[in-house]
Amino acid sequence: MDGVPSQVMKFQVVAKKPMVVALIGAMVGSFVRLVRGTSSVVFFPGDFHSEIAAYQPFILAMWHGQFMMLAALNKPGWKVAAIVSRHADGELIAATLKRFNIDLIRGAGAGRRKRDRGGTFAFRAALSALERGSIVAMTADMPTDEPRTVGPGIVMLARLSGRPIIPVAAASSRFVALNTWSRMTINLPFSRLAFVAGQPLFVPENADARTLDELRRKVQRSLEKVTSRAYALAGGEWPMPTVKAVPLGHYDETGRQAGDRNLQMAGNQGSPRHTSLKPSS
Repeated sequence: MDGVPSQVMKFQVVAKKPMVVALIGAMVGSFVRLVRGTSSVVFFPGDFHSEIAAYQPFILAMWHGQFMMLAALNKPGWKVAAIVSRHADGELIAATLKRFNIDLIRGAGAGRRKRDRGGTFAFRAALSALERGSIVAMTADMPTDEPRTVGPGIVMLARLSGRPIIPVAAASSRFVALNTWSRMTINLPFSRLAFVAGQPLFVPENADARTLDELRRKVQRSLEKVTSRAYALAGGEWPMPTVKAVPLGHYDETGRQAGDRNLQMAGNQGSPRHTSLKPSS
């Protein structure tokens, strides 16, 4: 493991100890509840939960590094599954989400390293979860040289499932942004806390490559908008860079992203499209 920083190696060792991971997950879960309980909370729209509940099951889109407080949105009776990586940090995230009765789908896209990280399994599991009526929460961006760029996976999932994408963001007036690629943000107690949801976005089943990329860009702009609004409502400043959209040409003629083996395999599986498109009354 030459060249791996010692702190990363220690973190990986800790993540392999189930009892330690469970304890840290319990502590983080308690901290999330502390932040929520000590902060003044504002929702946009005002009837936040009823607005998004009308579109269940849906795909909840969020940014990497900006998801700490989103688990606190879960309500009794809701079915939620979150896509979590199999990496060491994913173990701690998974342990925390369990404290909020959120099911786990383990895996992630190949990303820039083009390495199988369980993306095909996660994609299929997410389709199945949506078909069973569960909300699927996932980060829309990928670890790349240009962060805050939405990948193709989320629009492919919406296309095959027939379920809408709803971008959601949370922000607090007091926070610490870590020096990571995602600027992982730790929200702090005694804050003004804002939750914002955007408009649902459906992806047509017959969307071609150009339409898919346009919708991917639309998801990106919507996530930027809801995140900016959340920070404005909270009275904080979004610690994220503004990024350029990925140029056209990232999908082949079938609508799959060229070069992404995980998505190509998932797109070929022939899973039936979910047909319940109308929101519940």
